[in-house]
Amino acid sequence: MSDVTARGAATHRPRATIVPSWHHVHDDGQPSADGPTPDRGRDEASTGDTVPEPPASLAPSRQPAMWLVLLGVGLATAVALLVDARVASLVLSGVLAVAGVCRAVIPGPGPVGITVRSRGLDTFFFLAPAVVIAFLAFAPGVKP
Repeated sequence: MSDVTARGAATHRPRATIVPSWHHVHDDGQPSADGPTPDRGRDEASTGDTVPEPPASLAPSRQPAMWLVLLGVGLATAVALLVDARVASLVLSGVLAVAGVCRAVIPGPGPVGITVRSRGLDTFFFLAPAVVIAFLAFAPGVKP
């Protein structure tokens, strides 16, 4: 072993673990050379160190965006049964477009019920079908 590899091995620190921003790995926020620090038996209530809650709740009652999209799909189904398939296609296209714009514009973790992938992909997967469905609603072979 040469001096370069021996010196490099002595100062090598393990990589920091990638965790969500709301999850504290270390007590002081600084990575240590030996990895995450074990619990040293400190009482969190007495020191004031508390782990914050995740920024978004996964409880169904806290996902209004998902419920609004579901309501829009139900509305499109009702319009298809009561009025016309073309109008229902436009309603569904509008629901997808509104969901895509909301996903693109709302900051933070985004609307919890409709946030699945990255912001760009979610926006694309809402707006692209909206355009295709609206286009197909006015296709030449479709009778009103």
